[in-house]
Amino acid sequence: MGHGKKPEGEAGEVRKGRSFRGEFITFLVLFFVLWLFSYILTLRFPGFLVAARSFIAGEVAWCLSHFDYSYTIAESTITLYTGHGGERLVVIAECTGVYTTIIYLSIIGAYPARIREKFIGLLMGVPAIHFLNLVRMVFVALILYHKPGLFDFVHGYLWQGSFLIFMFILVVFWMSRIVKPEKRSGSGSAQEIGEDLP
Repeated sequence: MGHGKKPEGEAGEVRKGRSFRGEFITFLVLFFVLWLFSYILTLRFPGFLVAARSFIAGEVAWCLSHFDYSYTIAESTITLYTGHGGERLVVIAECTGVYTTIIYLSIIGAYPARIREKFIGLLMGVPAIHFLNLVRMVFVALILYHKPGLFDFVHGYLWQGSFLIFMFILVVFWMSRIVKPEKRSGSGSAQEIGEDLP
């Protein structure tokens, strides 16, 4: 009970604050490194993005064929034949979901969790992002076919925001449901209590 000594509760809060700050800074650094490394890989191997563009375009075309829409496809460009003429849907790199997946992978990789939990996060999130991206691209194609005047709004604003919100929900779900807090041993607490005793 000496003068100038902070109460136990305040000292504990300071320790926790420093620990959280350190973990948060570590997370940010790891996230940036993983994101930058993955992004550089996409630049280093541009053929991957070209293949991804063609693959997504093929999936969209396959879905459109089941709704009896008239179209042609050439590599990553789909031409829709509508009542008011032809409309071209060009699948660019940003339409593949690769960059969103990179952000998601970087978050999972940087977050302090067990390997098994990270693996579950990848198995859960990557297919979900791909599926939602496919739904997005098919929806955008249908908008282009029926209401081309709404294309820019739906593609550039509505779905972009929805996609980011969906990824955020995925991350929060993974953190809250899959990641379990680490069990801390009680020896450190007992030692601290012992030190405070006269």
